[in-house]
Amino acid sequence: MNTAPGRLFVVGTPIGNLRDITFRAVECMKESGLIAAEDTRRTRKLLSHLGIKKKVISCNEYNEAEKAGLILDFLKHGNSAALVSDAGTPGLSDPGARLVALLRKSGVEIVPVPGPSAATAALSVSGFPGRSFHFAGFLPSRAAERRQRLQDLLAIETVIVFFEAPHRLLKSLRDILEILGDRKIFLAREMTKSHETCIFATVGGLIKILEKEKIRGEITLVLEGAGRREKRAVDTELLESALRSLLEGEKISVKEASRLLSKLCGTRRSLIYNMALDLQDE
Repeated sequence: MNTAPGRLFVVGTPIGNLRDITFRAVECMKESGLIAAEDTRRTRKLLSHLGIKKKVISCNEYNEAEKAGLILDFLKHGNSAALVSDAGTPGLSDPGARLVALLRKSGVEIVPVPGPSAATAALSVSGFPGRSFHFAGFLPSRAAERRQRLQDLLAIETVIVFFEAPHRLLKSLRDILEILGDRKIFLAREMTKSHETCIFATVGGLIKILEKEKIRGEITLVLEGAGRREKRAVDTELLESALRSLLEGEKISVKEASRLLSKLCGTRRSLIYNMALDLQDE
């Protein structure tokens, strides 16, 4: 393989099954004099499985900027290095983007080495059309921030792909149900591993299924996009104007204003209620 010195290989690694590693990924890691890893312990297990012995340093979200100088110095001496995350592709809900941006500014050649992706793997077996999709990554852990992010996603017409942690899954699904509605949803858990699970349901149905079991493993969600009604409700400013008129002078309660506009506009009451609370805070 023709490898020019001083390049950084951004290497996709398996999301579970170690046999999903590509021939090129193995070659690039063998050619690299240094491997920057999100978690050195997990990467060393992968390298041991592949029979590769290389120097491995930590490069995660907390020390990415700090390690950029060390890696740049290594590359300037005519060496090549590889960047890997715990699983999948660096920079996609994983560390890597900051390092890549800093090294590119210094003139380093960045070489993508494609590999497995939980987002596209889940989408490919979801049954939803894959012509386009919105990748939302992980939702915020704090409830208020998570709900605001979901409000921002309300008008997205294409399918939406999320990652979620097991301990937050039910909380996120309940917020999705309230804010985005009871849409169709596909859950993929522990993909490519021995306990791989796939469930296709509505959001409400999925909540009922998961409430009966202990949730473990790495989770990817593929959610149906917005329907016309949701998009129309979000795109218009008339709703906010109507709310202001109804609430002016406290002639009508927030609850009653939300019920009335929900019935007139065909928009979920919870969305109007939250908008009304925001207007009151102003």
